[in-house]
Amino acid sequence: MPIAPTHLPKLGSGRVSLQRRLGYESEMATFRAWMENIKKQLGFAPVSRSWLYLFEDAGIITKGDFDKAKDWLSNARKSLDSEGRPLVPLHLVARDDTRALSGCDIFDKEETPREYINGLIRNLSEQAKQYWPASFWKFQRFYPIVWTEKRDLIKLFEPALPRAVKRFAGKGWADINSRADCLKEIKKARQMGLEPVILYCGDLDPVGVAISDQIRNNLRPIAEVLQAEYLEELSAQTAHPALFQGVAKTLFEVETLEIVRFGLNEEFIEENDLLWIDGLETSSGKDLADPSHPQHDQPHVQSYLEQYGAQKVEANALITRPEAALELMEEALAPYIDDEGVERWEAENQLASEEATQHTEHFIKMLTFLDSQGWLYSGAKLAAAAEQHRERHQPQLSGAIDIEPTT
Repeated sequence: MPIAPTHLPKLGSGRVSLQRRLGYESEMATFRAWMENIKKQLGFAPVSRSWLYLFEDAGIITKGDFDKAKDWLSNARKSLDSEGRPLVPLHLVARDDTRALSGCDIFDKEETPREYINGLIRNLSEQAKQYWPASFWKFQRFYPIVWTEKRDLIKLFEPALPRAVKRFAGKGWADINSRADCLKEIKKARQMGLEPVILYCGDLDPVGVAISDQIRNNLRPIAEVLQAEYLEELSAQTAHPALFQGVAKTLFEVETLEIVRFGLNEEFIEENDLLWIDGLETSSGKDLADPSHPQHDQPHVQSYLEQYGAQKVEANALITRPEAALELMEEALAPYIDDEGVERWEAENQLASEEATQHTEHFIKMLTFLDSQGWLYSGAKLAAAAEQHRERHQPQLSGAIDIEPTT
């Protein structure tokens, strides 16, 4: 396992000797190997901000070095060594999906149609094993939705989340589309007879606390719009849409919706020795603890300052404690997932998968036989064989049948 570096390698300014450059590149190679190992341990590439917490946790930087380290990482990702290798490969730092390129060229790697069809046949058995027709929610009572403030939290929590549990990162105050998607999940849950619940995890700072406190208020106007749209859709399907107003209101109702903030909280932070950052600097670069800040006197800021002082913990700090992060998610989810229901769901789907696999194996045997006879890819031969089979097994009449005409 690569040893953690003790500092951020620096080339220096001005004219640099060959010896110094080679020493710097050797340090960067060691640093790069350490980052590769961290990524391997986590199972995913952290975003840039999360790397800063990993640097701090390893003793490479202090909490006062975050801005300099951010610039250092950005420059290293854009630079090559003397042999043309990237100092910090791009794949080590996760991209911001909101800025990702989109578009896709769809093509098949098989060279001929026959190879393509053969590939499909080979995959039939594997696909049959993956046949799980019963919904995960069939044997559940609750429908939890995991909402985090930061993207990397989703990656950290995923090993503890059943695949069916919806999760998303709001990246601060969630946009209208994200809130609408969340409400559509709430509607779906209620249509299935389940009780939806939002599980939220975000920063421990004035804004992070305010976000969790304001989730209900921020969902309310979007819920009203979706309710109106739902009634408008019904009006095109029924002559009496007003009869469904009560149903629509219930499906998108947020007043009794259970909303749970499960992190970050002070007790968890102290137990796991997460990093407190001095000051309450926001994305604008201004500090909420500064009396001259326009929002300094806001109730949520003053309440926070009174309870925690001018310091904060960003949710990205969890990346330095992946095991504790999983435990945090498991504990938050436990009251809302019925383990016995999961077992019943797995048992029902396993039986269905085994039946589908058995039928698929029979089908593949039939195709194998057709191929062995040279019929599978020859339409003419297959048609001739089918005709011979029909003639061989068609019932033969012993004699003519006289039919008397009716009058």
